Amino acid sequence: MNRLGLILPFLRILLTRPSIILKSLYHIVINTNRKDHVIGKYNMPNGLPQLDILDLLPGLNETIDNYTNLAGTSFPIDMVILKQLAKKYTDCDYFEIGTWRGESISNVASVAKKCVSLSLSNKEMNELGYGEKFTRVQRFFSKDLSNVEHVEANSKTFDFEKLGQKFDLIFVDGDHSYDGVKIDTQNVFNLLKNENSIIVWHDYGTSYETIDWEVLAGILDGTPEEKRGSLYQISNSLCAIYIKGDFKTKVLDYPTYPDKKFKISISAQKI
Repeated sequence: MNRLGLILPFLRILLTRPSIILKSLYHIVINTNRKDHVIGKYNMPNGLPQLDILDLLPGLNETIDNYTNLAGTSFPIDMVILKQLAKKYTDCDYFEIGTWRGESISNVASVAKKCVSLSLSNKEMNELGYGEKFTRVQRFFSKDLSNVEHVEANSKTFDFEKLGQKFDLIFVDGDHSYDGVKIDTQNVFNLLKNENSIIVWHDYGTSYETIDWEVLAGILDGTPEEKRGSLYQISNSLCAIYIKGDFKTKVLDYPTYPDKKFKISISAQKI
């Protein structure tokens, strides 16, 4: 293909759907600025130290349910991590920001004592322009679970003291902008039950081996200084984690030389 053949599709998109190009350029600029911020302030050119998933979860063997394989949901391995971490506690109290269809929280609910979800109400979703197609699938898998409490609110403005409890395991998967991640991070650190409590952030990576610097900047700036040494990226996942412990870590390297393999079994049924 000649150069003109490469340029024409780009020009066609620019002329017919300029918002796509502008949005992509915006994210490139923002991500570059956030990377510079993380390197300049925290000296982390490779992001968080990487914690091997099998050091975190030795003998990993888990099954998840209620997985749609549709856009906008966590990947199976991320749900596996949450479910396995919840099993570390007797009568786990779990809190999640950003539930939408309820896939991740329904999986954790199968092994936890109580789960609390904080997500936008249908009214707020409509005001943000998502529309009825998005709101009608809200809490699809979690709405009828007896051990799941749904709090409908915006985490940026919600008074977290109204929850009236602390949690063993917290999953942050709401607004992935810098401001959204920073505010959510600041708030959830006040909800930890004790020194053994854990926080997991989703979409730390834009892929399994790349960093979303906007999310990382929000995590670092929202985490108390004395707790930043317990932040890690979980290998083979899109997750970052706050966890106390003595772990062997390594630097994220792309492309990663394979050092483990996963066995996957898939079954499906109509609902």
